[in-house]
Amino acid sequence: MNYPDVSRPFLSERTAVRRAVHRSAAIAGLCMLSVLPVSEVDIPGTPLSLSLLNAAWSQPVELSALDNLTRGNELLLRGSYLGAIEAFNSVREDAWREQAALGLSKAMAMTGQYDQAIAAVRALVRDPADTPLVATQLAELYRMTGRSAEAQELLAEVVAGQMNPPVRTLVQYGLVLDLRGELDAAAVQYTAALARYDSGLVFDSADVGMVALAAWQLDEFHDANALFAEAVRLDSNNLEALTLWGDLFQEKFNDADAETNYNLALTINRRYTPALTGMARISSPERYLAMSLEVNSRDVATLETYGLLMVRNYQQDVGRDYLDRALAVNPESVTALSSLAALAAINDDMPAFDALLQRVNAFSPESSDFFASVADYLGNNYRFTEAVAYARRAIARDPNNWHAHTVLGGNLVRLGEELEGKQHLEMAFDNDPFNVMTSNMLQVFDVLEGYATLETEHFRANMSHRDAQVLWPYMAPLLEESWATLVEKYQFEPEVPVLIQVFERTEDFAVRSVGLPDIGPLVGICFGKVVTLISPDTLSANWQEILWHELVHVFTLQMTQNRMPRWLSEGISTWEERQARPEWGRRLGLELVRAVEQGQLLPVSNLNEGFTGANSNADLSFAYFQSYLVVEYIAEQYGFEKLHELILEYAHIRDESEMFANVFEMDMVSFDNGFRDWIQQRVDQINVYVHVEDSDDEGAGHGHGVRENNSAVLAELYNNESLKQHMRGRVEQQPRDFQAHLQLGIVLFREAAYDEAIFHLQTAQGILPDYSGYPSPSLVLSQIYEAQGNNEAMMEQLAVMLQNQQHDYASALKLAEAALEAGDTGQADYYLSRALAVDPYQPQIHRSGAQLAQQLGDTGRAVQEFEVLVMLDQSDPVDARTNLAGAYLDNQQLDQARLTVLRALETAPGYQRAQDILLRAVERSGQPSEVITQP
Repeated sequence: MNYPDVSRPFLSERTAVRRAVHRSAAIAGLCMLSVLPVSEVDIPGTPLSLSLLNAAWSQPVELSALDNLTRGNELLLRGSYLGAIEAFNSVREDAWREQAALGLSKAMAMTGQYDQAIAAVRALVRDPADTPLVATQLAELYRMTGRSAEAQELLAEVVAGQMNPPVRTLVQYGLVLDLRGELDAAAVQYTAALARYDSGLVFDSADVGMVALAAWQLDEFHDANALFAEAVRLDSNNLEALTLWGDLFQEKFNDADAETNYNLALTINRRYTPALTGMARISSPERYLAMSLEVNSRDVATLETYGLLMVRNYQQDVGRDYLDRALAVNPESVTALSSLAALAAINDDMPAFDALLQRVNAFSPESSDFFASVADYLGNNYRFTEAVAYARRAIARDPNNWHAHTVLGGNLVRLGEELEGKQHLEMAFDNDPFNVMTSNMLQVFDVLEGYATLETEHFRANMSHRDAQVLWPYMAPLLEESWATLVEKYQFEPEVPVLIQVFERTEDFAVRSVGLPDIGPLVGICFGKVVTLISPDTLSANWQEILWHELVHVFTLQMTQNRMPRWLSEGISTWEERQARPEWGRRLGLELVRAVEQGQLLPVSNLNEGFTGANSNADLSFAYFQSYLVVEYIAEQYGFEKLHELILEYAHIRDESEMFANVFEMDMVSFDNGFRDWIQQRVDQINVYVHVEDSDDEGAGHGHGVRENNSAVLAELYNNESLKQHMRGRVEQQPRDFQAHLQLGIVLFREAAYDEAIFHLQTAQGILPDYSGYPSPSLVLSQIYEAQGNNEAMMEQLAVMLQNQQHDYASALKLAEAALEAGDTGQADYYLSRALAVDPYQPQIHRSGAQLAQQLGDTGRAVQEFEVLVMLDQSDPVDARTNLAGAYLDNQQLDQARLTVLRALETAPGYQRAQDILLRAVERSGQPSEVITQP
């Protein structure tokens, strides 16, 4: 099935991970904030200038009620809320009393004076049907402050007592009914609002904005988009419509258009809290949220958003405080209650969860949005099984909750239940085709349908047919090697089959993993039962190390029912890289020394913040490295058995400090102190000077891939003489300045001053022998020896480099070919495996592999290499097929030999070598020959 790109021009793809903000929370903070029409000055089309108004009204003249009302509305529009309150309070005449009360109430609500806002309009509501707009405003305030039952009663009276209730009343009544779980009754009110518009009876911008909101609630997204546009066209100052329109875009993962709308609103009123909160969900959250709270410290939507931000950043106590503050204003905030419930569920505190659910049930029984929100949070934190259960509960309450269907489908897919997951995603897409996440995930299913499915004893894999022919022959044995190694080591067998999905396109990998096409530096993700990877064909990194890293996650996540914190899971996987192969793993000696000197090491109890608070790839890479160091510290100081015990602790419902006490018989502070002492010993052992002007090495793939030495690369831009003078001065001051020696070596190499260059490069190599950045001392030394014609020394340096650099296939291939030429099959085999671990798509690797197989007499391996070459070597396909036919013949695969050589002869019927192989294959099989003669 193909899914059209229906999001253009209405929706465009977001490039940020979906924020956990719900439509109901956004609407709750916005609906009562419309303003009355604003008068203009004498120049047509020019809005009344606030500065002119202030200048005029600062004169000692007595203003009329209409003047004060106009002034109050302008001040309200521009965000001068205290001035607006003063102006509205100055209106005494009965004729303008109702409008003044509405404006006063709105201005007070914008500054968090909710009781006063209620009082401002409640005195005017005797018979709600007689004052429908005032009664509606009062009902909105009731709903905003957790009094939805009173709001429902009030709005019901207005609707029952008016032949044609205001459009705003109908929509607000629908929102209250929705909140209270009366979904069908709510739809009746929304439909009535749309019918009013369809009858040609809605003209005012504010009312059109309300009709747009009604269409949104009825999942009529095209209509909602068009209606919001009309509302803004009718009144470009309609802040409510602008911001709600932005919320609609944001719900559909279209941050670009949402940001445009919010900025338009903030241009009119820089203190408009709904727009500030909307912007906070897109970028610079702390800045915008702080600005919003300066205006209204009790703004529920702002407090909810701040709370969710803190929770996502693993500052749960701070997050809870903000959410509790939101509930103090609105005890019926489903967003706050569901967020706290999600925290309770993630911490397995079911009594707290049940208590929060009871609070929701008191006003909205079995709220679908509540369960969908909990499911979404749990899924984003790898608790997929529980997420599925809560998403099912959301759908049971409201089968039309398409967001819940998307959450359910996405989490089923992450559990490997792809058939049912796809069904729910398709249902969500059919009813909400503008949700980019849903449509993206379904498009990936189209991609997977064209992929091959392959299996080993414990694994099932999906990959392109190209990867199936080139990659799979080398991946399959590595998968089973990892299984045998890790099952024995961890004494645990994961659920099988483990699903491995390898994507040719980075965008497909990202969408399959998180639902959106931008995933940052990640190159592999494990969900516990499913592993997603980027094809090595698009990487410049060791795919085997990446795969092994993710397979370790399969074990640790399943051992703990996905309860293990990210820092420990990543730390163990990174530690196991080095355990699997000595050349794998991270070597960040310079970065470690710099971090210690600058006090950047995080306490062990806060290591997750290293991931969530990373501001660059370098920060993220160091978060992996410090987590790895903690694991290495445990293994080295306490033994692997203690590490195994700690993993098993996370399968239980306990506080992390209790887990550490159980395993290490000390609190986390004492553990952290021991770790820091160990780190200091390591820093002392490294004994390298790190200059303040040097920067961290950086690379893609959060540590999986070549790390570029930025300082050395930048050195290329400087004048040689000035650089040499500067670096020699650094070396004189600090003889163990690694970077200074390296950069001196590089510039001297460029000048062909080889002897001096060798001295500085060897010095740098001695200071930091396991340095793995690019360029490294050993790499530059190999280039010097090559220039000098010293092939043996060049090869020695390449071998030294490859001890610490696992992402260089070219050097490994060069060493393999030299070993082949020398008849050293053991070394040739080793270096060919190193080259294959980085780039199995290079034909020369397989030519050398076939040559090695023939030297070893390994006919099966020769077949494998020549099979791959048929796919990769397009320069001479006839020769490639003939070589493969010969390998089949040597391996006694006579039918394959005959069929393959016939394919070659179809293109080149006179190719003598191919004819000879065909005759030999026919003779061995005893079948009649298909004679092909020279034309």
